[in-house]
Amino acid sequence: MDEIFQKIVNNDFSDLRGLTVDASIPVPQYVINEIIAAALYGHKNIEYCQVSIHGQNRISVKLKTTMWPWLLNLKMRLFKSVDFTGSPKIRAFLENNLLLGKLGSFFRALPEGIQLYGDQVVLDIGAYLHTPEQQRILDLIKSLEIKTEDGKAIFDVKIRVDE
Repeated sequence: MDEIFQKIVNNDFSDLRGLTVDASIPVPQYVINEIIAAALYGHKNIEYCQVSIHGQNRISVKLKTTMWPWLLNLKMRLFKSVDFTGSPKIRAFLENNLLLGKLGSFFRALPEGIQLYGDQVVLDIGAYLHTPEQQRILDLIKSLEIKTEDGKAIFDVKIRVDE
């Protein structure tokens, strides 16, 4: 079975031309925190990061960095749509600690793939893809919208294999 899936991926999904998928994927908060922990493993500036998900696309992030003696409590509001210009990006408005956010960017405390632009935090999804297969699968995603409820994020995704 693995050989069949690998063949489909290696052929850039051409065997599935015309495929369309509209899916709603609920992801619990604990899974998102596990993904973040795996992505930050070994990062020298981040000691701790815990995300709490709230309704209306609001999230809270408890962040401990080696460059600041106190735990940072950041509040953000996620943009509904993922930006697919270039590498896909998840954007959020920083609703508090704007000065600390700018200092964190200045001192390069944030991991590669996370940038601060004014009051926006931008997560470049492509920076966390490590294999060509992951990139090929990401290329199938034509749109992605995010909405949240207490304790989970819901990703409404449209996947298409062009003819």
